[in-house]
Amino acid sequence: MTRTLYDLGDAFNGVMDLVLDETMDLKVLEECLQSIEADIAVKCERGIGLIRSLENLRDGMKAEAKRLTERQRVIDNRISSIKTWYAKNLDAMGKDKVVTDRGTMRVQNNPPAYPRELWNMEKIPETYFDIVPQHLELNMDRVKEALRAGVDVPGAFRTQTRGLRIQ
Repeated sequence: MTRTLYDLGDAFNGVMDLVLDETMDLKVLEECLQSIEADIAVKCERGIGLIRSLENLRDGMKAEAKRLTERQRVIDNRISSIKTWYAKNLDAMGKDKVVTDRGTMRVQNNPPAYPRELWNMEKIPETYFDIVPQHLELNMDRVKEALRAGVDVPGAFRTQTRGLRIQ
């Protein structure tokens, strides 16, 4: 049985186990929540505990993912640095290729690059430019403002949904 930050009671601990089962169908979860017999205040209190426990679990996973992503970035930088070192040294020795039991290390030209950010666009002749016809681009802020003001905008509408908040 899963331990949670909040006392969920036996029925909600079972729900927590279902939630954490990645193969579980969401319909089963809804049926399980429906089948719990308790006063609505108790059911809501335990539901709040369930949601907060899941939020804490999610937040911990996010933090761990961030930590691992940072470690991956550091290792990627180390790999790049080591490859650069080997490429420079093989070039300095005049070697394009070294064959070993573990594999072959080779230095070769990369495909040509076209660094547009370094180009002087004013000096490039017009022949190399395309003329792009004007096009309309929807101004979402203007449409939202009109809809909020009660103006009928053909083809556009707004919806209102409801959501659960826990304080």
